[in-house]
Amino acid sequence: MKLELHKLRVVARALPMDKSRLVRLAQEMNLVVGMTGDGVNDSPALKKADVGFAMGSGTEVAKEAGDIVILDDNFLSIKQAILYGRTIYNSICKFIVFQLTINFAAILICFVGAVFGTDMPLTVVQILWVNIIMDTFAAMAMASLPPNPEVMLEKPRPRNEFIITRAMARTLFTCGIIMVAVLLGMLFWWTITTGGLTVRQLTLFFSTFVFLQFWNMFNAKGFETRHSVFSCLRGCREFFLILLAIAVGQVLIVEFGGEVFRTEPLAWREWAVIIGSTSLIAVGGEIVRAIGRKR
Repeated sequence: MKLELHKLRVVARALPMDKSRLVRLAQEMNLVVGMTGDGVNDSPALKKADVGFAMGSGTEVAKEAGDIVILDDNFLSIKQAILYGRTIYNSICKFIVFQLTINFAAILICFVGAVFGTDMPLTVVQILWVNIIMDTFAAMAMASLPPNPEVMLEKPRPRNEFIITRAMARTLFTCGIIMVAVLLGMLFWWTITTGGLTVRQLTLFFSTFVFLQFWNMFNAKGFETRHSVFSCLRGCREFFLILLAIAVGQVLIVEFGGEVFRTEPLAWREWAVIIGSTSLIAVGGEIVRAIGRKR
């Protein structure tokens, strides 16, 4: 029966036990099963399926057995539900990649700095600002991205798949290690050449760290696809507005934060160097995706 299941198109006069059996056989073949129904006889299969879609005009028993109720009784609503469900899941994955990358870099930097006895590279107030970027702004940016119709071409994820996939882990560790190497290199170079860290150097370090996050948001946005993150900009206005808010906020904090944020104003050339050099992490992500497209 399992071998013939994929050939079935119509099963007429099916009993409740027949429907439940079809669902069970499909699950035993490691398929993700969706079931629609509106009657009492559909309830066992609705309950057993991975996702049960009950019709809004159906019986109360069917609605209770199903996972989702289609209020307008329109099958196209199932497609929309899948589209937005996968979009939300992808947005969560993008947020996880972005946040874990920054946490990975911050923890290593603080740990290595403490072991080697250097000055605290980031103050508590600066870390609070970084956390605002990681949590609030990053979540808003990823949630604002429009649905991508290409997610409908993806196969359903296995039930036991870990939320951090290989692509996520690869992006996380690659970007995290690059950030750590750059930032620790700055600290050790200044410590060796000047014998200590000045407020200006720490301001440069703080701004570099934040703008690495800024540009890494593009890598988090496009980690699951080989397309350029700039190939589809329609509907991404909120995403870029949030990025602009992060950049403007960082400049204001550095220029006017003073003793509160342990910063001092930077020259426009220094800002240009920071923004330009940190953008290489986003350029590198674009190159990797371009190579993937050619392959």
